[in-house]
Amino acid sequence: MYQFLPRSVQLALSLAAMLLLSACGLFSNEYSYNASRDGRPTRDRPLYEEDRKPPVNEKVSPEDKEDEDVELIFEEEDTDTDEVIESPGIPSTEEALLRQEAVDYAKTFLGTKYKLGGTTPKGGFDCSGFTSYVMKQVDIALSRTSQAQENNGRKVRLKNVKAGDLIFYRRSPLGKVFHVSIVVANKEDGIYVIHSTSRGVVIDNVTKSSYWSPKISSARSVF
Repeated sequence: MYQFLPRSVQLALSLAAMLLLSACGLFSNEYSYNASRDGRPTRDRPLYEEDRKPPVNEKVSPEDKEDEDVELIFEEEDTDTDEVIESPGIPSTEEALLRQEAVDYAKTFLGTKYKLGGTTPKGGFDCSGFTSYVMKQVDIALSRTSQAQENNGRKVRLKNVKAGDLIFYRRSPLGKVFHVSIVVANKEDGIYVIHSTSRGVVIDNVTKSSYWSPKISSARSVF
């Protein structure tokens, strides 16, 4: 088609056609490559594909979650914080007032004689007769015997007892409860109780007593 044109024009047109075809080929190759790679230029592509799958162990099973919660609960339960002992004579709540009322009433019987099976000030008290008589004054009903009274109320730690709590005693760890007393005060130098003994109704520091201390078995709150 160029045979009627001058030789120089034919060469120029041929050269232009070759350049045009070469450029189209490059554009076509680049477009095809980028289209197959999400349109990302060659220079922007990494040398390897990133693993987009989540790690196999990333998810926590329900069983593992429960175990973690249990461990946290146990940590919280193992944290031991002593209860604050309220100052005697300065009750700040209705319960504290009731506790102090019971202790003050019990003190009015100091010196009352001991009597086996006794349940009144006139006839005398045994240990459980004394505790049940005092608690009745503040509208708290207790079982008749010391063994049965150990099932009344709720258990408390000895170091956390408050005025009005009950302390029970055994002659041996596997023996039966044989005595009960009422806490008067929980102080730095020991726990003071009021109880009916062979000496009558008296106040003793049972944690300093060589007789009572080794026999302390449990403590209960009936408030």
